[in-house]
Amino acid sequence: MKIMVVDDEQISLIKIKEQVESFDFVTEVAAFDNPKHALEALKSTPFDAAILDIEMFGMNGLELARQCKCIYPPIKIIFLTGYSDYAVNAFKIRASGYLLKPASNEEIREELLYVSNPNTKASTSKIRIQTFGNFEVFVDNKPILFDRNKSKELLAYLVSRKGAYASGNELLAILYEDKPITPSLKSQLRNIIASLTKSLNNAHVGELLLKRRNQLAIDTALFTCDYYEFLQGNMDSINSFMGEFMNNYEWAEFITGYLESKNW
Repeated sequence: MKIMVVDDEQISLIKIKEQVESFDFVTEVAAFDNPKHALEALKSTPFDAAILDIEMFGMNGLELARQCKCIYPPIKIIFLTGYSDYAVNAFKIRASGYLLKPASNEEIREELLYVSNPNTKASTSKIRIQTFGNFEVFVDNKPILFDRNKSKELLAYLVSRKGAYASGNELLAILYEDKPITPSLKSQLRNIIASLTKSLNNAHVGELLLKRRNQLAIDTALFTCDYYEFLQGNMDSINSFMGEFMNNYEWAEFITGYLESKNW
């Protein structure tokens, strides 16, 4: 990859340049402390990605990103700044990444690898969970078929818990709202869990479900999820959120409100 780094602070510029040069997949790094010089260089060199500071003398990074896109539309923009306030404006110009200083080598490396091949993460993860819009679970891009709607809802709730365990009583309260917890209702929950286990096993992803005495969770390391990536600041996931989250379920409405309130 050919990378352009722009920052008007020399110390920061040198550090970022050294970080990027340490990555084996990077073939060229050009560093500029003047945005206008960076634009001139872009006219003759098709850089794959630009790592830009935002608050700079003469031209801020947002305007620089717009002009970079005009000169060379395929270029991927990653903002690396000391301020979180500009994330929503970065979103508007379709930035590919937004990192806060000081960023670690691993953070920068992950962003560059992602923009070089945005499908890398998905291709190495067998399971993909969609929460924006309706809730769906895909294995090798094929949707899992659930025998019961309640078993699918149970999995959706566990996804919303982000790996935290949920007790049987908590699950009953979610799945059956204000119904009193009775032995009969507990028996229904056991049947729902058995149905969910069967559906996951049939899709060869039974390891997704974690069980311990009267508690359930999911192994978040085994799948990709638009909701989780949104919370991590992934710009593609932020761009894909259209105000709808797990539309299938009323209990998910409070999360929808939370996502809408995020000041990206």
